[in-house]
Amino acid sequence: MLKKLREEIDKIDNEVIILLEKRFEIVKKIKYLKLKERVEDKNREEEILKKISSQYIIDIYKTIFENSKLSQKD
Repeated sequence: MLKKLREEIDKIDNEVIILLEKRFEIVKKIKYLKLKERVEDKNREEEILKKISSQYIIDIYKTIFENSKLSQKD
């Protein structure tokens, strides 16, 4: 049973990794649009966080946001 559950977690982790990579590809595109059009949505993060009920996931998303901002500075 434990092995099966770990396999499920591994599958989910792989999916999360793929989705995060896609997310950061889009973040790069957004970076160039923000530079070009001088657009910024300061409420965007709050809108996303409001949809999440688990504090653990909120913390993960805050880290994602932070790293997204850092990647836009590169």
